[in-house]
Formats: sequence, C-alpha cells, structure tokens
Amino acid sequence: MRTILKISDAAAIALHAVDLLGKAPRRPQSAAGIARELGVSYNHLSKVMQRLTKAGFVTPLRGPKGGFALAPKTPGAELRRVIEAIEGPLDFSDCLMENKVCGRSGCRFSELLADTNKRLEKLLSQKVSAFVKNR
Repeated sequence: MRTILKISDAAAIALHAVDLLGKAPRRPQSAAGIARELGVSYNHLSKVMQRLTKAGFVTPLRGPKGGFALAPKTPGAELRRVIEAIEGPLDFSDCLMENKVCGRSGCRFSELLADTNKRLEKLLSQKVSAFVKNR
C-alpha cells in the first residue's frame, strides 16, 4: 500500500532500528537480529547502520556479544535528524505538484498540506527518547 509520506526504505529502516535499539538501550543487538526483527534485508540494514554510525546515532560494538547500541547522544536527538542522516535535509512543501500548475493563489490543497506539514514537523521534532517511550 502506498502512503502519502514519502521517505525512502532506508530512512524507514533507520527509524525502526533506532526505535528497536531504544527499547533496550544498554543491550547491543546484532545486525542479523535487527534485520530479522524488522523483516528487512541484512545487506540493506547493514548499509543503513553504517550511515547511522557515521552520523553518530549508533555505536558498533565488537566481539561475541557485540552488535549495535544507541550512541549516548541519540535519546536527546530529534527524530528528524535520524531521517536526515539517511535522506539529507528535509524540505516541506505546500504544493502537491513539483511545479505549481494551478497558477492561482489560494490553492485548495495548499492549506491542507501546510497544516499536515506542521503536524509532521511537530512529530519529527520529538526526541528519540520520548518517541520510544510513547509506544
């Protein structure tokens, strides 16, 4: 099923991985275990985890009990920063079309999209810790 919110699979995996790691922030989880839990490809998850590591949201831990854990800064970070680590800066638009085609001011959809964007921005401004806690 298609959704109105357009983010890449990688960004969705990043959000879910951070949420999963946030459930037990002190216990590292293997990439294989995270991939299995999320029902995603191990290879795709590994690439996402590399980007989250580079952005400082997760910490890789070596050894037999290794895996990934949330980095200390992550619980205080905004959800939008997790998405931006994968997608780049977010840009919200109040137009359904890439180029305005209606040629009118006061587009019927502009107000709806502006309101929706405000709600989404409010959600994405939540701290990771608050989001994980409110499950």
